[in-house]
Amino acid sequence: MIGRKFVAGRKGVVGLVSFACAMAVGLSGCSLATPTRAEVEPEPVKATLGAGDLVEDGVLTVAMDMTDAPQAMVDQEGKPSGYYADVVRLLAERMGLDLHVVSSADVTGSISKGKADLYIGARSGEEDVAESGVLVQNASSIFAKSADGSREVPATSATALRGAVVAVQTGSAAQEAMDSAGIDTTVKTKSNVNECFEALAAGEVDYVACDATAGAYLARAYPGAVFVGTIAPTISYDAIVASDTDLADQVMGILEDALSDGTLEAIFRLWYGDLPFSLDGLILDGVTFEEEAPEGEGTSASGAEEDEPTESDSLNSLG
Repeated sequence: MIGRKFVAGRKGVVGLVSFACAMAVGLSGCSLATPTRAEVEPEPVKATLGAGDLVEDGVLTVAMDMTDAPQAMVDQEGKPSGYYADVVRLLAERMGLDLHVVSSADVTGSISKGKADLYIGARSGEEDVAESGVLVQNASSIFAKSADGSREVPATSATALRGAVVAVQTGSAAQEAMDSAGIDTTVKTKSNVNECFEALAAGEVDYVACDATAGAYLARAYPGAVFVGTIAPTISYDAIVASDTDLADQVMGILEDALSDGTLEAIFRLWYGDLPFSLDGLILDGVTFEEEAPEGEGTSASGAEEDEPTESDSLNSLG
């Protein structure tokens, strides 16, 4: 079970639905109503992991990069927020453990140095750890505004992008991807991705180029803004934990169950809307790029030279 890869398809999107119903008993004149979800106390889950399995007894300690919005960030109350935060809340709940989140960009070091039980948001392919399988994929991508304001994705290709006006964050990986793709467009640079989508909504630009996850997160607030396709290699991220441990078995099992019962994709939809769970094979027609060099051969996660890092997509405080 450890390390089994799982990727959901584009169909079968699961929504989170709340149910409330009332029953009227006509003969007695009484009315009965089922309690709301908030009024029903969940059955407590008995933890099976002890002090020997965890950094802190009774607590699942999870490390993640809290600057990697919208996957991981801090809300207005200073609490962990984002897709990863919701996934680890699910893990802790189903394990019967409290949750403690620590901010760290040290993927394997967080675990090997005893700072965390689990790291979420690790790039696939880490060595000497158990991988959960793909939790999210990312790539520099193109977003457009549909003509009728619907979620219908307009047909777009490298040819269609020629001569178009594209908004992109200055110094971002997406700007580099646009340059590498060699498409003759008019680029309008903005200081962050929010400004790019504001320009798209106002009709000032034809497209936005940005990270798929950042764009999908923001597109929820702009009617008709839709993901079109990728223009750079896709990178997969997952959760990792020390191999051959009871904790690893539980993490893998819970995430597999959450994928099967629709919970994982429901959480994904809350943060990324209509973005496909898998970005594999969604490169825009006619876009070509050099294959990404393996890690450790002078490139970062974005494919840029290590001594000239590209800037991550910057988001304003959009909830």
